[in-house]
Amino acid sequence: MNNLSNRQCGNVMVIFTSSWRYLASASLLAFICQFILYIYSFDNWVYLFVNSIIFIISHYYIFRLWFDNQLFQVLYQQDDCSHFDFALQYLFPKKQTITNMHQRWYGTKKLFNYALSLVVIHWVWLIVSVIMMRM
Repeated sequence: MNNLSNRQCGNVMVIFTSSWRYLASASLLAFICQFILYIYSFDNWVYLFVNSIIFIISHYYIFRLWFDNQLFQVLYQQDDCSHFDFALQYLFPKKQTITNMHQRWYGTKKLFNYALSLVVIHWVWLIVSVIMMRM
């Protein structure tokens, strides 16, 4: 994984992080369905509360994935990453000073896995809510 800084790898990462749109849509749809269930029954506010917490946490990771999408687009437009690293170091002074491409890719992969897992949990919680409502 030495050659992660070329433009073809950058295109792959930009396409990969563009999936934030689908994750956000799936999470929003699950939240809307849960809200409709709440309006229909009015007595299970706990399910809506848990769903709202999952929604907020998942959208935090989806926002970070969107942010990485924007950062990778900027990062791969230039050949020199030193200005990019300097700007990030200025914004976040307590963070690590030098980040290589392997670390950036690994961090983005973790963000994607968290976001995907939370969207799946969101839908599982919606199914559990529907089953419990039917009882």
